[in-house]
Amino acid sequence: MSGKETFLFAKWPVEVHRRNFRRSVSIYLYPNKPIKVVAAKSTSQKVIVDFLMAKKDWIEKTFVKFSEITEKFPEKRIKAYENFPFKGVERKLKVVITLHKKTFVSVTDEHLLLHIPRNDWSADSLIEEHPTALKEIRHFYKREAVDFLSQRVAYWSEQMHLRPSQVKFREQKTRWGSCSSKKIINLNWRLIVFAEEVIDYVIVHELAHLQHMNHSDRFWGLVETYVANYKDIVRTMRESQYLVEFLSEKS
Repeated sequence: MSGKETFLFAKWPVEVHRRNFRRSVSIYLYPNKPIKVVAAKSTSQKVIVDFLMAKKDWIEKTFVKFSEITEKFPEKRIKAYENFPFKGVERKLKVVITLHKKTFVSVTDEHLLLHIPRNDWSADSLIEEHPTALKEIRHFYKREAVDFLSQRVAYWSEQMHLRPSQVKFREQKTRWGSCSSKKIINLNWRLIVFAEEVIDYVIVHELAHLQHMNHSDRFWGLVETYVANYKDIVRTMRESQYLVEFLSEKS
């Protein structure tokens, strides 16, 4: 059994999620969302507020950081000529009226094309109000990612003479890739927003784990053999990781 309650702490809304058999109090912070507190059913609100007070400076700094991120990476809107990153290039969203019966997305060098059936569109329609626009954009990115990332895995497997037992595509929130002891490589399909050299680095990184299941000097030496500027790419990814947020599935 679990429950949820809300209250205001300082200037921030708080959601308390109660859990059976919970021994400690934990805080989770997310951009544009209430502070999430997980605590036992028996934990009093005073204990929770005291815990929040002890973490107030950290909470303040984290939300300031979130504000800076939001300013640098504003939320994408499903509207005409909004920029959407794809394979490292910003492409403007454009509506194309189609005779097809279903909405779908395609791409050119300059545009992300949202094809909308003629019967679903009128002169005064708004893209953001189209019921399946965001769903189709996500579907397009995922489909393209699986295809392109699979090609790059095949290429680098050949170059490195390292072959995974299986490649899976996931929507991880905090990881771009992983490699299991069973030689299964997981790749975050949202990598497709980045340039090819970034995608290649992540793939080389995970393939290198097939030979070194650690981050030893030998591991990094192997990565550097194939991606000499990997340190620059890692820095770029850290600075640009929020580019993918528009592809997150809305809860």
